[in-house]
Amino acid sequence: MTKLLFIILTLCCFTFNSYSQPSNIYQPNGSSTNFGKIADDSLNYYVVNYPALTLMKIDASNNATLICTLTADPFQTMIWNNGKGIYPVANGSPFKLFDGTTATDITGGQLPLAGYTGDKVISGDYFHKGNFTYFRTQDKIYKTDYSSAANIQTLAVRQSTSGSGILEMQHTTNSIIYGEVTTSTVAPPQLMRIDLTSGAITKIDSSTTGSYDYGTVYNNEYYYCTPFGPGSVGVSKVYKVSDNGTKTILYTETATNKNLLRIIGVTPNGVIAIIATTGSGKEYVSISGGIATPLNFNTVANSRPCGDVGVGTSRTTNSLVYFVSLDTLYTVNSSNQALWVTNGTLAGTKKVFGGTPTTFAADGLSPQFPGSAVHCGDDLYFNGTKGTSVNRLIYVNGSNYTVTTYPINAGITSQPSFRKTASGIEFIALPLPASSSEKAVYKVNCSSLSGIEDISLNQLIFDLYPNPNKGKFIIECNQTENSSIEIYNLTGAICYQATITAATTEIDISKQPSGIYFVKYNHGNTFYTKRIVIE
Repeated sequence: MTKLLFIILTLCCFTFNSYSQPSNIYQPNGSSTNFGKIADDSLNYYVVNYPALTLMKIDASNNATLICTLTADPFQTMIWNNGKGIYPVANGSPFKLFDGTTATDITGGQLPLAGYTGDKVISGDYFHKGNFTYFRTQDKIYKTDYSSAANIQTLAVRQSTSGSGILEMQHTTNSIIYGEVTTSTVAPPQLMRIDLTSGAITKIDSSTTGSYDYGTVYNNEYYYCTPFGPGSVGVSKVYKVSDNGTKTILYTETATNKNLLRIIGVTPNGVIAIIATTGSGKEYVSISGGIATPLNFNTVANSRPCGDVGVGTSRTTNSLVYFVSLDTLYTVNSSNQALWVTNGTLAGTKKVFGGTPTTFAADGLSPQFPGSAVHCGDDLYFNGTKGTSVNRLIYVNGSNYTVTTYPINAGITSQPSFRKTASGIEFIALPLPASSSEKAVYKVNCSSLSGIEDISLNQLIFDLYPNPNKGKFIIECNQTENSSIEIYNLTGAICYQATITAATTEIDISKQPSGIYFVKYNHGNTFYTKRIVIE
């Protein structure tokens, strides 16, 4: 009975936290301060107060600490990790490196001079592992621990001076996957992998007939399609790349009038992709077992939904994909759009809400725009319009698809500000009635923070994958002293117990019946619980 009560209380906590209200956690100097660029690591949210140019770190307890005073408001992306950072100050000037004490110019050629072209801008798809940050421009991929400019490492360089260069960087536990676009026939577009342990670079794919769409990471695996576009009818494929770089073909589109456009997310029921039919239109499909099942009620010409904008999934265990598409029956000139959701099945594909352009809008709902929307498990938070509410924080409950529009203006920054840290979702917004001088940092607590990829050495990490599985899975943790696990079924009975002695541990409960289980990770006097599904 005690164990069953534990399970019930755990589920209740998950439900309660999912409805957390956003709260104002930082509004310095009354109503006189605006904000400059923002950044984040796994535990902290960084914001520049303007015009004072004080860089503040807001930690998991909502305490704001002065890190340093900047000489200028960073005019492009800045990166910070554990109170250290790299930031640009002006076009044509060196980047600054702050090592925790002193800011110095990076003048030894480790980075280019800051600028407005892609080879001189740090992309927003940076990520952190421990004290290291991995980041890129369109020319190179770098690694830094911020100790000095000399210790900035170049991990990869674009293969050709033609084309746009490196336009994608995603990562799993042991890999960086990046794609390069080039116009060179000698060096065609390629998808590459960097092994984060050895630093070795290998080629995942190369296309002479098309290019690569931005892929997506789900359950520590990378999904992509290639080639895509009208020139690739009949030869498009969907691939999965494992954490160790093994590539698997999931689907081949052989119809001579069809081609894949992009992958927008992954669910346990399938990979959600868009397929275009020549002269007819586009359709969403769920790909599983080598079969593409339309999610458009079976006819492209009568397509609900159809379109090409996907919100995508969080990076680990959530089961839903949200996307923007047409509100009503497909017409070429239709401008009414809606927010849709799918679990990968036709029956589980539903419209959440929609309307005319004046009553519905979603700001940058795409996995290629970090900071525009965030997942809290199956829940979704984003900036948009619902009805007459303009530029509000919109929350979608992933259990019943109810929509809450919060009375704050979340659409006030030129750079998307949503960031998911280990303690919640943080963003810059205005209280209403709006006043341009009342910007504040808001926070939403979130119990299901799957998708946190930043790993702090001092943070307790507990993860498991794949999920769902057949009863065999990996538990990953960064602290093993005095650690153990217990696995419960829905009745509260213990099905498995073990002591954890390694950073990765393989668990086998394949003799248990399929269903939902709860893995309780005990570390000293602290415990964490995660749900797992055995198929």
